[in-house]
Amino acid sequence: MSQNRVGILSRILTNLKNTFFIAKTKAKFVGSDQFGNRYFEKAGDDEHSMRASRFIEKRPGQDYSDIPQIPVEWNAWLRGRRTDPPTPEEIEMNSAKTMQTKFRAQELEKKFAKQNLSSDSGSQAITEDIKSPQTQHSFPVYEEYEYKPGQKYNKDGSSIN
Repeated sequence: MSQNRVGILSRILTNLKNTFFIAKTKAKFVGSDQFGNRYFEKAGDDEHSMRASRFIEKRPGQDYSDIPQIPVEWNAWLRGRRTDPPTPEEIEMNSAKTMQTKFRAQELEKKFAKQNLSSDSGSQAITEDIKSPQTQHSFPVYEEYEYKPGQKYNKDGSSIN
């Protein structure tokens, strides 16, 4: 029983020592993004049972209540979905793809707007069947289930008396 207490006491002292050791570890600067945010990484230490951590330092002058804009590539690195930080070339390539996709979407919207204007002249209207609220049920209606004890549903949803 005395060894169990020593084990608990040594765990407490080890955790206390590790707490003070964390403050001494240096963060390594990894990179920055186009918004001015800086990204850092602290290496893990198995001997002191510390995990590696990654964090962001907001751009100077940004209010602490504001959420920083983080590019997708850096967000994936921060969350550990990728091992290596993104390169500036990769970020530039993904930004170009995003701009190209937005441009193509605008072209498609213009194309479909022109088609809709030309089809509206033929007075073709899109209609929708609207069911009255009395026939709609809040739950699915099945023949084998009872509406009330002893009463069952018809196929059309009305109850059998």
